[in-house]
Amino acid sequence: MKILAVDDNSITLELLKMMAAQLGFTDISTVTSGAIALNLINTRDVFFDCLLLDISMPDMNGVELCGLIRAVPAYSKTPIIMLTGMTDKYNIDRAFLAGATDYATKPFSILELNARLRAAEAMADSKKIVVKTSTTKTDQTQSDVTDRQLSDLLEEVQIEGTDTLIEYNALRNYLAQLSRAGLASSQVIAVKIDNIKNLYAKASADEFLYIINEVALAIGDGMKENGHMMAYAGSGIFVVISSKVSMESSVKIELEIQDFLDGRDIEYDNGDPLDIEVSIGNPIRPSFDKSQQGRKTFSRAIARAEIRAVRKRNEPRIPNIRLIGNRRL
Repeated sequence: MKILAVDDNSITLELLKMMAAQLGFTDISTVTSGAIALNLINTRDVFFDCLLLDISMPDMNGVELCGLIRAVPAYSKTPIIMLTGMTDKYNIDRAFLAGATDYATKPFSILELNARLRAAEAMADSKKIVVKTSTTKTDQTQSDVTDRQLSDLLEEVQIEGTDTLIEYNALRNYLAQLSRAGLASSQVIAVKIDNIKNLYAKASADEFLYIINEVALAIGDGMKENGHMMAYAGSGIFVVISSKVSMESSVKIELEIQDFLDGRDIEYDNGDPLDIEVSIGNPIRPSFDKSQQGRKTFSRAIARAEIRAVRKRNEPRIPNIRLIGNRRL
């Protein structure tokens, strides 16, 4: 795995290289500024599989550098680990919203560095596998797509248009960085798109991406009064971490998000109405136990959204009055 480390402190870079080498990561380049890093990324033929960025640097800080790196198409999914002495929620939020994958605070131990780099290596390898198999997926007809392939495809969609959405793995890492006070003032919910397989079967690739984007926008609008961060988990499910002490009413949030979607008058390309419904489970307060914290919390939130979707199928549906043109349907 080729690694690029960026830090204005040359002593830190030497220590980092030494520790990484002990862990078996010997292919590591180091630079002392964001400008030099961007020059390497934009002008050299060498591609880096993982980036390690300090936040506190002169001229261009690590958060700004992270955002600029994410704007380079080839590095839109590359693991970026922030290695910094800043532990406050403000900087943690800024880093993840800029596109950071993971976050480690100085002074870091060799065990912690090993865990971060191994996780990044697994992500980089997974990305290479996706690139190799993407062409074979596009050659399949819709009827040939199995449930397993459908799930894989849903996880690969690119979502744009909201500044509070990050990658799913990054959201788990973000939760792990929150202090006890941060966890006590946070809650996790999952938003499930109902009948996602039917929507996928009928929609073209562009239409399906449009559906996912619309739901992301609706979540952002419905939760705009609270600080939040969200990620798309695949299979039509979003996970959201909301910064609020009092537990939010899931029914209230669900209605607000549904009202936003209904008001958009979403259609297929042929003009047929595209009805999107969502289900949201009751919120969960994250556990203070760091052991698989994100994985367990997110799984519970997703399970609650799925239970909510099942219950709604057995309830009488109240039709929405939608204004399309000058007619009400």
